[in-house]
Amino acid sequence: MATGINTAGTKLEINTTASTYVQVKGFKDFSGLGGGSAAVIDTTDFDSAAKEKSMGLPDEGQVSINVIFLPKDVGQLAVRAARGTRAATKFRLTLSDGTKYDFTAFVLTFERTGSQDDVVQASANLEVTGAVTETAAV
Repeated sequence: MATGINTAGTKLEINTTASTYVQVKGFKDFSGLGGGSAAVIDTTDFDSAAKEKSMGLPDEGQVSINVIFLPKDVGQLAVRAARGTRAATKFRLTLSDGTKYDFTAFVLTFERTGSQDDVVQASANLEVTGAVTETAAV
């Protein structure tokens, strides 16, 4: 029987200084990691019998995150600050089995939402720049 990686214990961290990462508390879910695509380059010439193509550089796309909004959380404050400075910022996503994904991204949005009989939540879209590095669990 196959078992998967439990999402409980997954954490998101943001780099705040050269070597310091802080956890983004209230982290509930993520999507889009590894979901980007590459450009298709047309290499067709007059000798081609059909369209010929090659693959351009991969684009890692966007990672979307959702959190319970905690206005005093150091990690969430760092995400909001990164949006304000428009700086490329390092993030680390660690799964419960220890697998790590390190990437650099621009914080495009940090939107707060609320609904009846719930807590205030927030979502952010992170535009990945460069490659995502996966470090397998040991």
